[in-house]
Order: sequence, then structure tokens, then C-alpha cells
Amino acid sequence: MYYPLEVLISIFSTMKTLRPFVILLFILNVHIFRAQESRIIEVAPYTTICPNNDEDRCLVLLDKLGTELDIMPLNSIEGFTAEEGFEYTLEIVPLENPKGDATFKIVTSISKLWVPQFSSTAPALVGSFRVERINGKRLLPNNKELIINARNSVISGNLDCNNFHLFFKQLGYSLIFSKILATRMSCPGGQFIDQEYLSVFNGIHHFSLDGDVLKLFDISDKELVEAVLIR
Repeated sequence: MYYPLEVLISIFSTMKTLRPFVILLFILNVHIFRAQESRIIEVAPYTTICPNNDEDRCLVLLDKLGTELDIMPLNSIEGFTAEEGFEYTLEIVPLENPKGDATFKIVTSISKLWVPQFSSTAPALVGSFRVERINGKRLLPNNKELIINARNSVISGNLDCNNFHLFFKQLGYSLIFSKILATRMSCPGGQFIDQEYLSVFNGIHHFSLDGDVLKLFDISDKELVEAVLIR
């Protein structure tokens, strides 16, 4: 069949116009195909005993609310090694040729979040600490003392002219506090720092202990309190 020259030119021009859309459609199809293969998972900051072998540990998968959904062998994701105390969001895809326990491979690590209460290597807090700084401000004269008694899970201390105590629970590097019980004597010149000293405990989330230096942080890792071991 023969077409007039004008018709051939028209068909060729239409194909040139559609070419970018054909390419875009191809790219989108490839992307959709890959998206169907990939999977986003949340890996818990702790492991569990595998159901079929008490000597092996398994990864725990969570939903967005932290509820346990599933488990998988510790080495089931090629290119990924979980660190205790960290929660991960991962994009993974199935392996074309599974090797041993590995049935997936990592595409990207979307996030890695330290969850201090699941860090089993945290030191036990004991001893008597003298507070040096609150919210970055040095306390002078330094007559504030923070006493931590881990056996009884009690923190007690003194302010400029008041005493206080509260109970605490240590979970890894996390600290959970009870309400503060304190005397309410009038403190000329020291009332403001007393209030700041007491309210700072409401924001404490985790701690670090480097030698004799204890630091208490909020959830965003801002330092709230610095204290030094005295006995």
C-alpha cells in the first residue's frame, strides 16, 4: 500500500511528538515494577529467640505503632547488620538467588534511631554526684548535690535551702522519674535556680557516664545536667 508524501510526513511527525511520552511511560513502568518488588520494614532495636532454635536470635519487625508483626532470621537481609539499641527503617528487595538465611538484600537504610532503653551495655548508676551545670549554666557557689542510690532507686539532694528526693527506674540508658518531693522553704536569692533545678528532671530522657562525669539529656540529645562523681 502506498501513502501520499503528506501522510507519511504527518505520521513521522506524530511519532516524534509521542516519543518523549513513550520514554516516560517506560520509565514509570520500570519504577512501578521495582516498587512492587521492594518492601519497607521497621526493624526493632532488640532481637528475640527464633521459634525453631533456642540458640539463634531473630530480627523483630514492627508496625508504625511499635507493635510486633513478624520475625526473620538475623542474617536474612544481605548487606545489613543490626546494632543492638537501634531501630531501623529499611527498603529491601527479594534476592534472586537466596543464600543460606539471606532471602532479601538491602536497597537503602531510610533511618537509624537510637532507642536508649534497649541498650544492654549501659552502666548501672551508683554513687554520689555533685551537679556542676544545669542547662549549660555553671552553678556557683556549687552547693548542689545529686545523690543516686541505685539499690533503692532513689535520687535525693539539696538545693540552696531545700531538700528533695524522687524515685527513678533505669532502662538501659533511659531514665524514668517519679514526681519530685521537696520542701518548700523560702529561698531569698536562690528560688529561681531551685525551680529550674527541679523542673529539669521533667525533660530528662537518657544519660551518659564518661569516667566520673554524668550527663543527663532530653529526647533530642540536648544536655540538661552535668554532674561529677564525688564518692
